[in-house]
Amino acid sequence: MRKIFWIVFITLLFLSSTFVYFKVFKKNYRIFEVKEAPLVKAVYATGYIKAYNEVEVKSRVAGYVVKVYKDVGEIVKKGEVLAELENKPLERKIEEVKTELENLREKLSPQSYFITSFKEKIAAKKERIEELKYRLQRRKKLYEKGLISREEIFNLEKQYNAQLKELSALELEFKENVKEIKRKIKVLKATLNRLKEELEQYKIKSPISGVILKRNVEVGDYVNTFMETKPLFVIGDLRKLKTILEIDEEYSYLVRLGQKVYITIDSVPDRVYEGRIIKIYRKVNEKKKSFEVEVEADYDVELFSGTTVEANIIISEKLGVAIPKEAIFEENKVRVIEKGKIVERVIKLGETYGDMVEVLEGLKSGEKVLIEK
Repeated sequence: MRKIFWIVFITLLFLSSTFVYFKVFKKNYRIFEVKEAPLVKAVYATGYIKAYNEVEVKSRVAGYVVKVYKDVGEIVKKGEVLAELENKPLERKIEEVKTELENLREKLSPQSYFITSFKEKIAAKKERIEELKYRLQRRKKLYEKGLISREEIFNLEKQYNAQLKELSALELEFKENVKEIKRKIKVLKATLNRLKEELEQYKIKSPISGVILKRNVEVGDYVNTFMETKPLFVIGDLRKLKTILEIDEEYSYLVRLGQKVYITIDSVPDRVYEGRIIKIYRKVNEKKKSFEVEVEADYDVELFSGTTVEANIIISEKLGVAIPKEAIFEENKVRVIEKGKIVERVIKLGETYGDMVEVLEGLKSGEKVLIEK
């Protein structure tokens, strides 16, 4: 239902005025004593209180809800997990990558078959080379004595050099295999981190520290990122509150930053809170034909987010003289008691304040004005 807004005029003049009955010329009159008092013009508005930092928590991924950790009213910290969605294919993929990674790491352990077999082959090759080196040295001595031919030395050197080449190739193969395994481990670690980050998106976390204000999710619900309109959770920091007022668009020209606001709350009777406008949202709601302002006010009681309020935005405030409308006749005349007699007097009128009218000239504080009963 469309909210109705109007200007409310406040004056302490009403509270301090005195009415008595006075009978003159067979007519009953009320006497209104004129007093100078604050004349206040204000715009009435309604609104609500909300957490200064209030956020809606939605999911960036789709899936079935398997766990809900937090409920309405519970305090949460930034980054704390609120709920979890299911993604079994992703979980299986992570386990597969972990297994493959573990196998490769095991392959590089000193006791692994891969390492020990290569070390044994290299050790055997070195042993064969040492044997050939020893034989070659002895053959050279025999050759120097003319006991063997040069061809026999040449064949042995050929075998020795071939073994050296095979050792170099074997060592290079070992290094390349280790290098490839390390490369695969690096790739798998990056893949595992990426998959874990992806899986983390299936954990709904709180973006701020605060209190759970709403929870719109249950275990078994399917969360669809494309179709979901309601947030899964609403979280707010209730340590600091802000007040949002809705004002009829026709009063937009009157509202300014810094204006004083008096706020009343049904749940806190007999209290009036003072605040000031700190932000004006310059966008009119086409359906409600209203716009919003943000008010900063200090509340000395614990309030719920969404608490409704009523407020008067002070547009102008000044000291002046005002009298009831009903005291005026013929547009700008009043009856005044002077020296015990009733005298008609012409006055100059100013602004209207509800049932009261400002008097600019013609009356002063302490004079008594008659109002026909």
